[in-house]
Amino acid sequence: MVTFNRAISEQQKTERRDAILRVALAGFAETAYDELTMDRIATDAGLAKGTLYLYFRSKEEVFLALCERELTQWFDVLDTALQTQRAEMSVNSLVELFAASLAGRPHLLRLLAILHTGLEYNVPYAAALGFKTLLKTRTEKTGTLLESYLRFLTPGQGAELLIKIYALVIGFEHLSEPSGVVRDVLKQPELSLFRVNLEQALLDTLKVLLMGLAYEAKYRQT
Repeated sequence: MVTFNRAISEQQKTERRDAILRVALAGFAETAYDELTMDRIATDAGLAKGTLYLYFRSKEEVFLALCERELTQWFDVLDTALQTQRAEMSVNSLVELFAASLAGRPHLLRLLAILHTGLEYNVPYAAALGFKTLLKTRTEKTGTLLESYLRFLTPGQGAELLIKIYALVIGFEHLSEPSGVVRDVLKQPELSLFRVNLEQALLDTLKVLLMGLAYEAKYRQT
């Protein structure tokens, strides 16, 4: 458990907020989201529960902030990788790039999977607006980069592609993390069809989606 002194300056408050998020993420790494509580986060952070509420009004706001941070880091990595490209990319190259950008980011995928069903509830208007505004800005920026390297994408399709990828993450994450009893049921060899590896399923489907868009673009030109 980490114990903090009272934060006074804005820098100290920012550092305290970041420390709370690190503690929450550590808890998320070993505990199901539904089982985490503000009491647990406060205890792990060495804070009184009332102090924790000075920084975040709810558990949902804590994890929405975590999702925002994880997304920002992922967009930064993806944008940097795209900007180092010197020529038009193939579908396989982009899928490999996505795979590399997601490597070592299991928390991001889990957070995205519960974003609409959990994290966007019980948060202040300002927090929700700030998150959606940031997401729109980063999605459009990265989408434009995708369009410059995948010539078969029309203006706006890059951002739409990212939204579709997000939808795939939600679906595959739920399939890959069944409830306890279903997890036991799926250990039966004859039910292996329903055992889903999130990252592999996501990348395989992304490849099919991109190939479909490329074919559609080629068909429009004939």
